Amino acid sequence: MNPRTTKRIARIIAIITIAAMVITSVTFLGSMYWSYGASASAEDAAYLDARLELLKAYIQTIEDEYKDKVDYKTLLDGAYAGVIDSLDDPYSVYYAEQGAGDDFVSDVLGTFSGVGLSLEEYDDGIRVVAAIPETPAGKAGVMTGDVIKSVDGVSVQGKSMSEVILLIRGEAGTRVNIVFDRAGRELSYTLVREQIHMASVDGELLDGGIGYIRILSFDDDSDAEFIRIKDELVKAGATSLILDVRNNPGGLVETVVNVAEQLMPEGAITYFRHKGNLVAVQRASGKHPAKMPVVLLINGGSASASEILAGALQDSGVAKLVGTTTYGKGVGQTMFSLADGASLKLSTFYFETPAKHPVDRAGIRPDYYVPMPLPAEAVAEIAEQYAAFAPMSEKLKPRLGDIGLNVFGAQQRLSLLGYEVTVTGEMDAATEAAVKRFQSSAGLSPYGVLDYGTMAYLDEACAKYAAGIDPSGEDPQLAKAIELLRGR
Repeated sequence: MNPRTTKRIARIIAIITIAAMVITSVTFLGSMYWSYGASASAEDAAYLDARLELLKAYIQTIEDEYKDKVDYKTLLDGAYAGVIDSLDDPYSVYYAEQGAGDDFVSDVLGTFSGVGLSLEEYDDGIRVVAAIPETPAGKAGVMTGDVIKSVDGVSVQGKSMSEVILLIRGEAGTRVNIVFDRAGRELSYTLVREQIHMASVDGELLDGGIGYIRILSFDDDSDAEFIRIKDELVKAGATSLILDVRNNPGGLVETVVNVAEQLMPEGAITYFRHKGNLVAVQRASGKHPAKMPVVLLINGGSASASEILAGALQDSGVAKLVGTTTYGKGVGQTMFSLADGASLKLSTFYFETPAKHPVDRAGIRPDYYVPMPLPAEAVAEIAEQYAAFAPMSEKLKPRLGDIGLNVFGAQQRLSLLGYEVTVTGEMDAATEAAVKRFQSSAGLSPYGVLDYGTMAYLDEACAKYAAGIDPSGEDPQLAKAIELLRGR
C-alpha cells in the first residue's frame, strides 16, 4: 500500500451497502467517534484481560493437539474473523491479507482493476447487484441477480464477499473465468480484466425544458460532474430537473453532501446516530438552493448515499420522489488499518433523514409510487418459463434450414418476447424473419443468422423480461416525472 493510499484510508469512514460503499472524512466523524467511544469499566477491562489469556492458551492447545498441521496465523486470522462474525453484521469485515482492504478503498473511489461487477451477499452466496455498463461484465451480458458459482474453477461456496472479490480482481489485461447461476441455468463467462473508472454522471435536455441527470454512483468526482452538467443544462434552457438515482448503489458521503448542497436550502442533510444517540449532522449552507422544480427517481436499487440524497430532498421539500421504495441501507462503517497490514471495516453508526426518520431496513418511500410495468404474478410466471428454456450453448451459428438446440432455445425466447414463431428446433423462414426483426431492434446487423452476439442479446432481453422489465422499453417512472414537471 503506498503512503498516499494509507493516508486516505486513515481518513475514511464508510456508509455502504454490501456492494456499494459510501465514504466520508474522519474530520467530522472520526474525532467525534473517539469522544463518544467510552472506555471500558475497570471490571470489563479485567474480564477482557482474563479471557484473552484463556484465548491464548486455547489457540496454543489447538496448534499443539489438532490432528493436522496448522499455523498460528491461520488460527489467529480465524479468531479475528470470528469476533466480527459474532456481531451477525454482514457489513463488518475483517481483511486478514495485506492489501485486501485496498480493493474496498478502490471501489469507493470509483477506480479499480476488474471486470465491473457490483456484488452483494445473498442467502449463502454472492450475487450480482449490477454489471457496470461498458465494462467487461456489462458488455458480456452479466445480469442483475446472477449468482456466482466459481471463479477460475474455484468454488465460492462458503466464501465471504471480500474473498470472492479478491478472486475476481487482478492485473488489467489478464483473464478470469466466472461461472454464474441464472434462474437455474449455468452460464460461463471468460472476461478480460481492465482498469475501470466509473463515469458516474450523464445528462440531456428533454422536450419542454426538462433537464435530465442520471447519477450512477457517488464517487470522488461525481459532485463536480453533477455541477458541470447541471450548469450546461440550465444554459441550454432547462427550467426543471429530473435526477435519476435508480440502481445507484452509493458512493462517497462527501460527494452526496456536495450534490445536496447544490439543491437544498439551509438545513440538515443527514444525521448520524451511535448507540441510540445523535452524534453528528451534515448540513447544507443554503447558498445554492434549487431555483426550479425537481423530481427524483428512485427504486429498490437506490442505496446508501442515494438514500441520503432522497431523504434530504424529500424532507426539505426540494423534490418529489417517484418510483419504488429504496434499498434501506442506513448503516455506516469505519475503516481501520491494523499495524500488521490487515484492515477492518466495522459498522459504527446509523444515518437518518433530516426529519430523523431511520433509513436502515426501512428505505425511503416515494411520493408517487410507480412500479415496473409487469405485475409480480406475471413476472413470476415469466421467470419460471425462462428458467426452463433450453440453453443456446452449441458452438454453431444457425442459419435458414439448420436444426439444433440453439434454434430451439432461440425460438423459445423469441416466442416469449412476442415474436410469431413455432418452437420446433428448425430454422424456418418465420424464425429467420423473427431473428432479423430482433437484430434490427437490438441495433445489430439484421441478416437473419443466429450468431453468438445475437444469441447473447436475445438471452439478455429475456433475462430482463423475466426480471420484470417490459421488453417494449417503456419507462413509466420517467414518464410520471415528466408528467409532474409539465403539469406544474
